[in-house]
Amino acid sequence: RAAAAAAWLCLGYPLLALAHALLCFAAWLLVFFIPVAKMSARTARRVLLLPPERVRVRRLRMTEVPLEAEVILCCYRAVNAYYYKYTVDGINVFAVNLLPLVVVTLVLGYVDERNRLTSSPVKFTLALLSIMPLSYYIGMAIASISAQSNFAVGAVVNATFGSITELTFYITALIKGARESNKCYEEIVKAALTGTLVGCVLLVPGLCMVIGGIRHQEQRFNSRSAGVSSALLFLSVGGVFAPTLFSKVYGKLVCGECHNVTQNPLGRYLCHSCHFDLMHSNGTLYYSHVQPLVYTVSLLLPTAYLIGLFFTLKTHSHIYDIHISDCHMPGHHHSAVVHWSRWRALLILLLSTLCMSACADLATEHISPILTNSTISQYFIGVTVLAMVPELPEIVNGIQFALQNNLSLSIEIGNCIAVQVCMLQIPILVLFTIFYPTNFTLVFSDLHVYASMFSVVLMNYIFMDGKCDYFQGTVLVMVYCILLAVYFFAPSPSGC
Repeated sequence: RAAAAAAWLCLGYPLLALAHALLCFAAWLLVFFIPVAKMSARTARRVLLLPPERVRVRRLRMTEVPLEAEVILCCYRAVNAYYYKYTVDGINVFAVNLLPLVVVTLVLGYVDERNRLTSSPVKFTLALLSIMPLSYYIGMAIASISAQSNFAVGAVVNATFGSITELTFYITALIKGARESNKCYEEIVKAALTGTLVGCVLLVPGLCMVIGGIRHQEQRFNSRSAGVSSALLFLSVGGVFAPTLFSKVYGKLVCGECHNVTQNPLGRYLCHSCHFDLMHSNGTLYYSHVQPLVYTVSLLLPTAYLIGLFFTLKTHSHIYDIHISDCHMPGHHHSAVVHWSRWRALLILLLSTLCMSACADLATEHISPILTNSTISQYFIGVTVLAMVPELPEIVNGIQFALQNNLSLSIEIGNCIAVQVCMLQIPILVLFTIFYPTNFTLVFSDLHVYASMFSVVLMNYIFMDGKCDYFQGTVLVMVYCILLAVYFFAPSPSGC
């Protein structure tokens, strides 16, 4: 008997344990089959090590289990759709499963520098997907630190790390564009900023209204808190686009090619490739008037953000129907608070930030072939892929809150990210040019200006009465799709 047990442990058990381990790994990655993964793991650890004569496989009810027997494995259901909510130590299972992707991305990116194993588009896609779990971990760490800190520390941590996901990509892209003297990177960054603003104002609340409206016929939210966010959005959008409007009024119109239509020297001319020039032939206007305006706006907007933060968290927190533990902050990541220790959350925050910087560096390093060889407008790539992929964890959180009939928090998620784009991210990019000449100018194309202003006005109109349904959400989503179609058919920006 001892010889048979030894033979089983040496020859039979390793093969079956390996088979169960592979099945467990595959089922865990599929998330909805986590019960199968647990069953396979317990089978390998416990059942396969028992003597065969002591194991019985039966289909019994709880009342039919013999008193002398022991239930060592019981599975009620092999698949469950609600396992997308499953957490490991408070961390969503999707974020756990995507961690190996981050390791694979970093290894391929920095070991295979000559693209012998994979191509640049594959590395760019992997780097962009790796940003998603890292963004989730950063948001969770910020929520945990803020929940255990006073107002001042929570505000500083939120303002410092709340936008680190996007800023790492934007800054590395601007640096690469400055080194290569390629204006395309600057235009891509502006398109991504606009795409984040438009997506968080239209797509995020629109999806939450539609999905939440399927379960709840009419959803109500705090119109007072939504009004505060709308006021901040109007202020931030007006400040960000003030230099652009100023340049349209006082800039010099320069056209690439003009043809006389009437054959009369004083007749009409048909001109192509016209734009307002501020730097080359009209540099005095930019350096004397536009640039000081840009720096003034970049200092005023963060000040307004801090005032809004103080207003919502300190002096007028009573106007919000969201509990403060849910971290209602302008621009804060509203993830569920993980009860990590402060030092553990800080360590996760720093490690995630370092990995985020590395992934952003890889994404900007391998985006060049995509921009060069793609037949799709670079505007469309910026406002969709580069803008919304890092925000996917926040979109999922907003949908979950909407399903729980907490639409106020769902709306605040999109509004707060949009406010942070205008009041923190753009001013930081502008002020960064003082220390490193990236040639980033706060002058946007007409398409960006019109799309952003129209989105904010429409959102404010929808949120006026404090209640909504799936139809209003459908309107927001349809308008967002129309704007995407405009960007898709728009010609690529000059320099790309």
